[in-house]
Amino acid sequence: MNTIGIIGLGVMGRSLALNFANKGLRVAVYNAPLPGEEDAVRRFVGQYPDHPFFGATDLTAFVGALARPRKILLMVKSGDPVDDLLEALTPLLEAGDIVMDGGNSFYKDTMRREKALRPSGIFYVGMGVSGGEKGALLGPSMMPGGNPDLAPELLPLLEKVAAKADDGQPCVQWIGPDGAGHFVKMIHNGIEYADMQILSEVYGILKKAAGWDLARIADFFAGWKNTRHDSYLLDITCRIFEARNEGTPVLDQILDVAGHKGTGLWTIQESLERGIPAPTIAAAMTARILSAQKTLRQKLHEMAPPAPPAAALPEAFIENLTAAALAARLTALAEGFHLMKAASDYYHWNLNLVGIAQIWRAGCIIRSNMLPFVQAARASAPNAEHLFEIPAFRKEWVPALRQLQVVLSYLATHNIAIPALSAACHYAHALHDADSPVNLIQAQRDYFGAHGFQRRDDDSGALHHFKWKD
Repeated sequence: MNTIGIIGLGVMGRSLALNFANKGLRVAVYNAPLPGEEDAVRRFVGQYPDHPFFGATDLTAFVGALARPRKILLMVKSGDPVDDLLEALTPLLEAGDIVMDGGNSFYKDTMRREKALRPSGIFYVGMGVSGGEKGALLGPSMMPGGNPDLAPELLPLLEKVAAKADDGQPCVQWIGPDGAGHFVKMIHNGIEYADMQILSEVYGILKKAAGWDLARIADFFAGWKNTRHDSYLLDITCRIFEARNEGTPVLDQILDVAGHKGTGLWTIQESLERGIPAPTIAAAMTARILSAQKTLRQKLHEMAPPAPPAAALPEAFIENLTAAALAARLTALAEGFHLMKAASDYYHWNLNLVGIAQIWRAGCIIRSNMLPFVQAARASAPNAEHLFEIPAFRKEWVPALRQLQVVLSYLATHNIAIPALSAACHYAHALHDADSPVNLIQAQRDYFGAHGFQRRDDDSGALHHFKWKD
């Protein structure tokens, strides 16, 4: 009998199936016979005749090939396809069987599904999986969430295929109940959006303000290797700069329109719903949406006010830019961890934020030298609401933030869009402002709508109203 079954032979499903098989586990695979994919199972199994795969042609045969309690990993598109698959699959299962959703499902959908299956005794686990195609094959970061009683049974299995950090620790832990795993993966992706945007803004500064060519830009980014900046995204960025297609830089051939899927948008929606600001992540999401306005951007480009021509940047500015980018990248991480802390408190998930930083150290897309730093900072103050409160974090972040301020000041007249760098700086300023000017906004609301306001000299939280004169 097979130890685990995988449904969905897309890029991630195939790679995970190979990963499990390479660890000596017997794996059953199934793929819905969608148009163009009718032969996916036969082709996949035939491609790897030396691997212990069982290729099922229907769900009944697939379920029948699994050892009890059955462990099934869904690697299908989020949304309705998951619900449709569960509707067909669950009648074939029995109490004690475990269904893991390894796609990027919205965490509230995961909570709904887990609750719906609970009376049947079938366990539902929402599991974030990060690492892309290569990570899924060689070892991803994995974030399972569901009934904690399943952890002793599932974690040894998942640890076999998860990435290993430099200290040998597997990059998987039981995140929490119901939708906790998918929530943490959603936040991971939101941070990923911000990190990618910050790197692209630095590229834009060097290209437009300094007039550097790709070779020089590549050398600049390569200088970040083996520093706090070092990361998977930095590594692939350097490779992208160096890539050529028939002698032409591949990057120069790519249209400046960025796609996106649901997780970035969901992160911002969660930020608004929880009342926890994440402006750096939001700026990154908005930048992708704005990039799609290509026709309008081209039209308005002809009307743009003049900007200084590209020129040699002061050496000190180049050094400042390195620190500025670090301040913004660390700020994006701080926003994400703040969101996780707020959700953990709201849903009573008891998220282990130190452990989450630990399992993001390898395998996942945002793995970097910043994660051990964040892990150590959170461990030094596990009850802190925000990373900005923690001395170990501030020791490195505050000096970098000062350099971010210098960079933004220098670039103010260069007509270069740097929304994530700017948002990170203004977020830091706003959170450190104990007397913000929004009292004027509340006065305005009371003036036209009698919404009331709290008074500085009344700690009760009661609303007051002033009889304004028109």
